Amino acid sequence: MPPHLLTKRERVLRAIHFQETDRIPVYDILQNDAVIEHYAGQRLTVENGLRVKGLAIGRALDATRMPEGPAAPGIERWENGIVIQRERWTSWIIERPFHDVPGLIEWIKGEIERSRAMIFNPAYAKQLHDQLRERMALSAAGDPTGRNDPAVMIVESGVGLTEMYWLAGMELFSYLIAEAPDWVEEWLDARHRAELRRVASIADPALIPIALTYDDIACKRAPLFSPAWLRRLWVPRLRQLTDAWHERGAVCLFHSDGNLWPVMDDLVAAGIDGLNPLEVLAGMTVRAVRERYPRLFLTGGVDVSQLLTNGTPEEVRAVCAQNIRDAGGRGYLIGSSTELHWDVRLENAIAMFETAWRTPLQ
Repeated sequence: MPPHLLTKRERVLRAIHFQETDRIPVYDILQNDAVIEHYAGQRLTVENGLRVKGLAIGRALDATRMPEGPAAPGIERWENGIVIQRERWTSWIIERPFHDVPGLIEWIKGEIERSRAMIFNPAYAKQLHDQLRERMALSAAGDPTGRNDPAVMIVESGVGLTEMYWLAGMELFSYLIAEAPDWVEEWLDARHRAELRRVASIADPALIPIALTYDDIACKRAPLFSPAWLRRLWVPRLRQLTDAWHERGAVCLFHSDGNLWPVMDDLVAAGIDGLNPLEVLAGMTVRAVRERYPRLFLTGGVDVSQLLTNGTPEEVRAVCAQNIRDAGGRGYLIGSSTELHWDVRLENAIAMFETAWRTPLQ
């Protein structure tokens, strides 16, 4: 049983501010039936997924995002012509209403108008806040201390680029950047301004102390886009987004997979407070990032592509203990380098959690 001297919120907030905690907090995303069922003590189904996953979150994690349960397999058709294949823990686009750059541009015009027309009124904010309270209550029901202590729910807030290349497809999006850069910027700006309006509507430090600002801008070898392009079009908008959250009392945890070293100085200059998920095989280790950017709080750093899927519990414990030492026991939330997906071995997830719970902090 882990020590529970602090509430989960106290533990998480003290950690991100480099203050002393009773133990290292655990932050992760649960998308693994075996892990969820082990900690919930119940079988997981599509029908009970939200509740059962909430119990597992309450028993294993201090903070999380994406608290929803598994989805029923099926086809989803969007009004804009995008067709999605959904499976239990994942989804992908199977059909797009365009096949070349001219067709993409015509489709983007509608997307720009949609973004510009988005309204985030008090009713929208209330619905999101009520949903957060519901998710927190479900996790509180799983609190092993009996204190009804909820996990911290981290809210996602994207600059807008990830969804753009996902919707267009990376190959066609690359041609769009080369052949019609003005449309790329106009689309990005429309999405970004809509998100700023959303932040103004939903920000509430009592419910959202941490915002996950994000765009997946890198792969394991390097950024997906040239650093110069990112600095010109994307970094200034990230700065505006972090400013918007900071002005409303939230801390910004920036998320991107991959090798971020070529743009790390730009991310820090844009005002990020923390970094997630520290993809180890891309060179983003706890030790390396902490040495170069000692003021960033860090989350993740336990490799999920090899270690948590193919390693042994002993190897996992050793890596987790080393990460805690490399962080100096401060400013660090332990977790996987993306999420605890369906290929993660249950015994390895247990080893990661128990190392966090039991490792004494100096």
